[in-house]
Amino acid sequence: MDEAGEDELELAAVLGARACFGARRARLAVCAGHVRKRAGGSRRGRRPNRQRDFDLGAFAILRDYFGVDGRPPVYGEDEFEDRFRMPRPVFNRLFRAIHDQPFWRRSVNATGRPQAHAIQKVAAALRVLGYGESFDRADEYCRLSRSTIDDATHHLTEFIIDKWESTYLRRPTDVELEHILTRNAARGMPGCMGSIDCTHWQWHKCPKALGGQYLDRKGRRSVVIETVCDEDLYIWHLFVGCPGAYNDMNVLASSPLMLDVNAGAWPPRKYKYTLNGRSRRLLFYAADAGYPRYALFALPHPKPDGPKLLVYNRLQEAVRKDAERLYAVWWSRWFIMKYPARYMSVLRLIKTAKATAILHNMAVEHKRHGFIAAVRGSAAAADGGSRTGDGQSAAFTKDAGPQQDCVWGEAVAAATTHEPEAADDGRGPIVGSARYMHMAEAEAKNTDRHLSLLNDLSEHVWADRGRLLAPYVRLPLTGAHE
Repeated sequence: MDEAGEDELELAAVLGARACFGARRARLAVCAGHVRKRAGGSRRGRRPNRQRDFDLGAFAILRDYFGVDGRPPVYGEDEFEDRFRMPRPVFNRLFRAIHDQPFWRRSVNATGRPQAHAIQKVAAALRVLGYGESFDRADEYCRLSRSTIDDATHHLTEFIIDKWESTYLRRPTDVELEHILTRNAARGMPGCMGSIDCTHWQWHKCPKALGGQYLDRKGRRSVVIETVCDEDLYIWHLFVGCPGAYNDMNVLASSPLMLDVNAGAWPPRKYKYTLNGRSRRLLFYAADAGYPRYALFALPHPKPDGPKLLVYNRLQEAVRKDAERLYAVWWSRWFIMKYPARYMSVLRLIKTAKATAILHNMAVEHKRHGFIAAVRGSAAAADGGSRTGDGQSAAFTKDAGPQQDCVWGEAVAAATTHEPEAADDGRGPIVGSARYMHMAEAEAKNTDRHLSLLNDLSEHVWADRGRLLAPYVRLPLTGAHE
C-alpha cells in the first residue's frame, strides 16, 4: 500500500474514534441529566431535515417528461399536457422566463449543500395548481418539503401575475374586438362582445370572523368570480374576491367592468351594427336573468309566449353558455379552482385565480387555430359565405389586419360594419367630460333601450335563424318568413 493510502486509513480511523467517543460522551451526559436531548434540525425541538436527494428528484422529472442522455422521455406530449396542464411550448415559455429568478435559481445552504433545482419547484407548484393536491403529497414525486412547495406555489403565482397580467387579463384591443364582433355576428348575435357570468369558489379555510359575510345562498363559505369570455373561452375580464353573500347585481356594481361603463371608457361607441333595420352603437354582453335590465346586457325573455321569443331564447342561451363552459374547462385544467380553497386569506385566493386564468389564456392562445370556431370560420371564408338559417348568405373575407395587436392571429372579417368615431364638432359632449360620462352611464343603464334591444334581437334572430331553431323549441312553426 502506498503512502497516500496509509494516510487515508489513518484519517478514517481517527475520525471513527472521535465519533465513537463523542457519542459515548453524549450518552453519559444524558444519563447523568447534565443536558437535555435535542430533537435535531435547525431549531431546538424540530425534527432533523430529510435528505431528499434533489439531484434524483430533478433527474426523475427530466427523464419522465424531457428525456436525458439523448433518450426520448418516458411520457409523450399528451401525457405532458395532462400532467402539467399546458402544452409543452407554453411550459417552455414559462420556465425560460422564471428559472433564472432569485428564488428559482439553485443555491447552496449554510452547510454547503446544493438545494433544489428550478425544475423541481416549478413542477411541484404546477402539481399543486393542476391537481389541487396538498403540499405534502407533491413531496413524494418532486422531493421537496412542504414549506418549499408552499413557497414555490406562492412565488409562481406572483411571478405570473407580475409578468403577464397586463398582457392576458385586459380588455380587447380594437382589432381583437372586431374579431369578437365578427364571430358573434356569424353566430346570429351582432353587437355581442362576449358572455358574462359569475360563479362561486368555495372557501374551506374561511376565518370564523368572516363566516357570515362570505356565506352564500347554499350555506357555504365562498368568494365570487366574475368573468367575460369569447367563443374560444378566452378570458377578457376577471374580477375575484367579492363575498359569497353577493349576487350578480352586487358583484357587477363593484366590478371594474361597470366602473369603466359608468366612466364612459367602455364599451367603445365607434362600432355600428344593424338589428331589425335599426342602426346601433352600444355593444352588449350576453347574460343570464340574474343581471339587471340594462341596455348593456342581452337577457333572455322572462316569459316567452311564442315561437319567436323562444327561438331568441334558444340562441341567446347558446351564446351565453360560453361563460358556463369556461368554468368547466378552466377548473378541469386547474383543479385547485374546483376544490374548496385551503388558503387563509382572500388575497391568496385572488392571486391563485388570476394566475390560473392567465395560464388558461396562454393555453387557449396556443391552440386557437385548432378550435372548431376557427375551422368553421376558415371553411366559410373559403366557401365564399356562411349559410344562415333562412338560406340567406353573408359574405366573409379574410382579415389581413395588424397581427401584432391580435391575440389569436387570423380570423374571419367582420360581418357587421365598423365606422370610426366621429370627430367632435361641438354638437356633442367632449369625450371624457363629466357630461359625456353621465350620458354614457345613462345610456348603458337605460331600461327602455334594453327592451328595445331584446325586441330587435328577437326579430333579427327570427328572420335569420327561425327555420333552423324552431324545431328545437318544441312549437310548430307557422307563418315563418311569410
